[in-house]
Amino acid sequence: MRSVLSDEHPSTSRSANGKSFLAQLDLFGTVPLSFLLRYDAPWRTFSLGEGVICYLESPRAAIVWTDPLCEESELSALLAAFGRAMRVEHRSVCLLVISERTARAALANGYSALKIGEEPWFDLADWHTPRGNRGKKYRWAVNHARRMGVEIEEYRPGEARDIDFENEVLDVLARWRAHLKRPESNSFLGTAPFEQPSLKRVFLARRAGTAEAALACSYLPALNGWYLEDSFRAPDAANGATELLISTALMRLQADGAAGAAFALAPMRGVGEQLDPRARLVGRIVARAIRRVDHRYGFGAMARYEARFEPSEWQPCYLAFLPALPRPSAIRAALRTLSV
Repeated sequence: MRSVLSDEHPSTSRSANGKSFLAQLDLFGTVPLSFLLRYDAPWRTFSLGEGVICYLESPRAAIVWTDPLCEESELSALLAAFGRAMRVEHRSVCLLVISERTARAALANGYSALKIGEEPWFDLADWHTPRGNRGKKYRWAVNHARRMGVEIEEYRPGEARDIDFENEVLDVLARWRAHLKRPESNSFLGTAPFEQPSLKRVFLARRAGTAEAALACSYLPALNGWYLEDSFRAPDAANGATELLISTALMRLQADGAAGAAFALAPMRGVGEQLDPRARLVGRIVARAIRRVDHRYGFGAMARYEARFEPSEWQPCYLAFLPALPRPSAIRAALRTLSV
């Protein structure tokens, strides 16, 4: 039986502690972006009972990455204890890319909350490729890629190394990077198709024997699902290659019994619907930072593109701040986390 949180003493670790939180991540990492906690970064952990919060420190702020790793019944007490601990350290708090469940718990503990976008979720129990009038753009793209001779091959790097396949993927990645008009993140948010290989499935699109696009999917044990994490293509790839790549991956994951799959967050989608009545004020304060991130990563058309695949639902994502009126230090620290 779990111990009662109010009878436990909180603990803050100044190191990743051998990433001991990974066991909790396997149990409670239900936000797709929680997979990134597996990558190297100066993670700090805060524990209360069996619950864990993973965060990054700046001189005056604590940036929590995705939902706390705990039972839902423990969430409110864990957030409250973390907020108290950070006040003692004179740090403001920002919770980044959290679920609606965590946003509601944060609001109950004095945080403000701001919806920043939505994430497409595919329920693979009944998802099918887009049909009818709404699927016209998807079908045109996929059919064009097939007519151009694009074929898809899958690779599971955790089972047996295939250096030639990996080099093909890395070549596509290098060509994609060379075509970027902005620097790529060198943090845990960077593209890393072969990191954590035992939890990856990688799909490669070829045309006439030449690799043109790739997709790396990351396993989410807590969901028996997959995060479609890294998708990139060469500048001269055939139109529709990525659509064929993604839909093929979804169908193969579905055939292998996965419960679901998530695609990248679509920033600003659905932000007219807010939980927090203060969101308009908080939104004005944060808007400049979000626009800067949007400009850097080119998210503007992402929602329209992801909608082509007709996800089963769009799950809202939030920021939350403590104190409720965010301090400039918290906004700057959150922006650095997303930009470095």
